[in-house]
Amino acid sequence: MIVTLAGHVDHGKTALVRALTGVDTDRLEIEKKRGLTIELGFAYAEIEGKRIGFVDVPGHRKFIRNMIAGVSRQQFAMLVVAADEGPMPQTAEHLDILETVGLTQGIVVFSRADLADDERRAKTKADTQALLQGSFLENTETVCCASSTGEGLAEVKRALARAARNLDVSPTRDSTYFRLCVDRAFHLSGTGLVVTGCPHSGHVQVGATLTSSRTGRGLRVRGLRVADRDADTAHPGDRTALNVTGIELKEVRRGDWLIAREANQPTQHLSLAFRTVRRLPKSLRQWTSIHVHHGAAHLTGRLRLVDARTLDAGESCLVDCLLDAPIVAKWGDRVLVRDAASESTLGGGPVIDIGIAERSRRTRGKSELLRALAKDNALDSLAAALTHKRLIPLRAFASLRNVPESSVLDRLPKAGIRCLKVDAEQHLTLDRTCHEAEAEVLRRVDHWHQAHPDAQGLSLGALRQESAIPAILMRHVVAQLVASKEIDIHAGTLRRQTFEASRSEQERDLLRVLQEPSNKTPTLGDLAGSLSPQALLTAAKRLESTGDLVFINARRLLHRETLEDAIALAKRLDTPQGFTVRDFRDISGFGRNACIDMLEYLDRKGVTQRLGDRRRVRLPA
Repeated sequence: MIVTLAGHVDHGKTALVRALTGVDTDRLEIEKKRGLTIELGFAYAEIEGKRIGFVDVPGHRKFIRNMIAGVSRQQFAMLVVAADEGPMPQTAEHLDILETVGLTQGIVVFSRADLADDERRAKTKADTQALLQGSFLENTETVCCASSTGEGLAEVKRALARAARNLDVSPTRDSTYFRLCVDRAFHLSGTGLVVTGCPHSGHVQVGATLTSSRTGRGLRVRGLRVADRDADTAHPGDRTALNVTGIELKEVRRGDWLIAREANQPTQHLSLAFRTVRRLPKSLRQWTSIHVHHGAAHLTGRLRLVDARTLDAGESCLVDCLLDAPIVAKWGDRVLVRDAASESTLGGGPVIDIGIAERSRRTRGKSELLRALAKDNALDSLAAALTHKRLIPLRAFASLRNVPESSVLDRLPKAGIRCLKVDAEQHLTLDRTCHEAEAEVLRRVDHWHQAHPDAQGLSLGALRQESAIPAILMRHVVAQLVASKEIDIHAGTLRRQTFEASRSEQERDLLRVLQEPSNKTPTLGDLAGSLSPQALLTAAKRLESTGDLVFINARRLLHRETLEDAIALAKRLDTPQGFTVRDFRDISGFGRNACIDMLEYLDRKGVTQRLGDRRRVRLPA
């Protein structure tokens, strides 16, 4: 169990840790000289058979960033209040920080009890209880102690041991990628570079390869320690030290994230389920300039309220944090927000989105989408989100949840969700969304046929303009309908398979001629006797637009079925040595000039490839 201390400056946090562990966590010379904690301090002790770690934090408001860097939601809180002085401003702000970061368990220790009489102790307890009202520490255990005399220390140890026994610290195996935010980095003689922090997700083992999110540099874990002991694996919440190679000390700083390479997808847009602190100095308004704390990382940005105009103390709202620099954040990460001057804590909350709803405007629709993304269960969240946004990129959702894409795909069928693969992109959508889109396309094609019985079909361009179906979904739906033989597509035009446009007498005559065995490969000149030149050209162009015939060059035309037969013959002739024009002529029975025209057409269309005087089939037709 890791215990993070909190409390006002000079309320005895460091002295308490020294009394419990025997370790002075003030390591710096300036700290010893001034008697003031500036940097984070760490110590461990065996208490009633339990290994308990302590994170000592500075209490002075000037070093609040260092205090925040030492707090993680997996920790156990110890709020220290001087019995002879009572709660002070930093007591209240530290409590706000603990709550906002997400701590849920802790105790309250009244230090310096030897300096307070019974009346002063009673007043301190009453004032502290009033401060704790409504917080996660409202009904927690309280202990009085004095580090200088030893009074109450045994009771503090018993309280911590009870908490450690009740705390579920068994490592959980999940599919999330490893992430650790660095709070310290130093060079250790004989060992090399060491970085420390608490893993936020996943697990890491000796030999693992990680990436620095800020620099993109790769590094290898050569050794690791958990709770100041050698270990093979570290899990979320473990106080962890990594001995790493492949990166230099000057390239690492507090706030850097060491992560699995697959998780390195930075963003400058965070959406939070935000709640203001109960002691908010003034109302929050749109576009407030802010400081953002994420783990030990610290950035600046602006706050956009999604479903409110202003926020007062203790109120909740969906917000967007628009950051001035990229960050690697994932769903559920706790983010703390402070004012532009970094003088007071404004609030914070869990990350619920890192860009899926980014382009949505401040509307009810965006609020509903964000609330769907906030659901705890990933599959339920995805299904709910897809009712408000018809397509969600697989990569974006997997990145938000910090899991491999494969783990999302494996669970889709159970939720009525499918993955559309269009070009190199994969998008998620509901089965019913696809069915509705297919029905809409068919309805619009049918309506077009009824309104335009003499037209070849509905153009894709017109369909896209008339419909609100997203382009990617449209491409998938059209491909599915063509594959299921519900519709045909030719030259960008859609029509029902069973539909035949009204044909003129000249068009019917031309089709009849082209299907005669003796007239399958005619030129326009060959057909001039059966139709007038203008009528012939008009009918041929019209039938070409419907896909019934094909101009293989400027003068020769074929019935669609004749062209399909020619492609089939080419495939039959295809061997590793290829085939010649003569081979094609002999098996087809067509004239030499017609065969040359056909094969040159197939070359242009990429069906065949000419290699000297021979050809090979390139693509299946």
